[in-house]
Amino acid sequence: MAHCPITAPRLCHMVKSEGYDGYGFNLYQEKSRPGQFIGKIEPGSPADVAGLKEDDKIVEVNGVNIAQENHKQVVGRIKAISSETTLLVADQECEDYHTEQGIVIKSSLPYVEHNSSEGFASDDEDFIDTSLQIVSLDDEEETNEKVNNSPKEHLKPVERQD
Repeated sequence: MAHCPITAPRLCHMVKSEGYDGYGFNLYQEKSRPGQFIGKIEPGSPADVAGLKEDDKIVEVNGVNIAQENHKQVVGRIKAISSETTLLVADQECEDYHTEQGIVIKSSLPYVEHNSSEGFASDDEDFIDTSLQIVSLDDEEETNEKVNNSPKEHLKPVERQD
């Protein structure tokens, strides 16, 4: 699989939840630079859980590139499906890298990170975020036996070495 040497573009799928009127983020634009950007994100909101970050630039809304669209058009695309939306976003480092390399950011790139607010635990369930956890597998024979008998036993966290 291809690897992006910097922060990868993120495809963030958000589903509205009972605790939020919308998705829990603001959208803004700047006169000095083209595009639509993610503003304040409410902690615990669908936007937060799906991995949006403040100042991310929106590249696509629901699979459509929005580079030539104005603020009102982008808002309309986000609201087009009443209960969910998917945004392809890139932070400044990601955008700069792709511009320097002459690569167009799009959701079909093999290293796009996929995130979703859907399917996460409710308030009465425990949720453990393992997105930064590195998993080590014991020796292959022992692992195969444990996978067949108890799928969670063979996983153990190890320290990440960057």
